[in-house]
Parts: sequence; structure tokens; C-alpha cells
Amino acid sequence: MPSKGLGRDTRDALGQRVPGAAGPGAAPRGPQRGVPVPAGSRAAAPPGPPVYVDLAYVPGSWSARTVDEEFFRRVRSLCYVVSGDDHLKEGVMRSILDALLAGKHQWGTDTQVTLIPTFDSLVMHEWYQETHERQQELGITVLGSNSTVAMQDETFPACKVEF
Repeated sequence: MPSKGLGRDTRDALGQRVPGAAGPGAAPRGPQRGVPVPAGSRAAAPPGPPVYVDLAYVPGSWSARTVDEEFFRRVRSLCYVVSGDDHLKEGVMRSILDALLAGKHQWGTDTQVTLIPTFDSLVMHEWYQETHERQQELGITVLGSNSTVAMQDETFPACKVEF
């Protein structure tokens, strides 16, 4: 039977004690849904081995703010797609691109990486020009997004990626 009083342990439906669970009326622990977490207070990811993939989409919209050096150190991809031509990503684009350079530097391998932006951005152009030498040292290639494909009376920007 579950506990009902304050200060007692919490039990699940089978009567088993739930480790670390607070009793009824206790203050919630950790971030709650819908409650903003102050910048810089995000819990660090536990250490672990990197994940290797062929293609990774860099998070967009509000999630773009979570992309940092640790993201690129842990998610090691041959191709990163940066999509989402929106004002939110434009505001953090430079920090995402700089995080790619810093994260890739920690790989310690000569793995070639391709960055595929799906939109045109002044921030991207400036970053490309300012860091081009560093990109070459790290084996990072940026594909342009100015290619156009015509299909069924419709044209749209495109990029061909082969594995």
C-alpha cells in the first residue's frame, strides 16, 4: 500500500519502495516540464563513448541552443545537415559553427566531415571566410546551398550526398 503521510518513503503500485522519490507534498526535484532552465545550468551529459553516424541533422528551432562543443564531440558524423532558415537558428548559428570546429578538434582523427547548410546565411558566409584555414586543418568541407533542382514543374535548392 502506498504511503500517504509526509516524510514517509514513496512506494509504487506493487508496494515496492521507489528509491530517491520524495513523499507527497515534497518539493519537486530537477527541471519540470514547462519551467525554463536558466542558461548555463543545464546538467552535463554523463561521460560516455562518442556515437558514430553517417548523417546527422543539427537540431533547429529552440533546440538549436543546445548544440555546443560537447554535441559535436559526442555525435561524430561524416555529414552534418544544418537546416531551418529561421530567426532562432540565425541567432545561434555562429556558436554552432564554432562548436563544430572545437568539437571536431577533439576527435583526434583525420576523419573528413561535410557540413551541408540547407539555406543561405550571412553568418555562415562570414564564418566560412574567417575560419577556412582551420576548416581545412580539421578536414571539414562546407557544401554550398546554391544548387537548384527542377522536378515536375517545380524548382528547389538541393544537394546530392553520396555514401
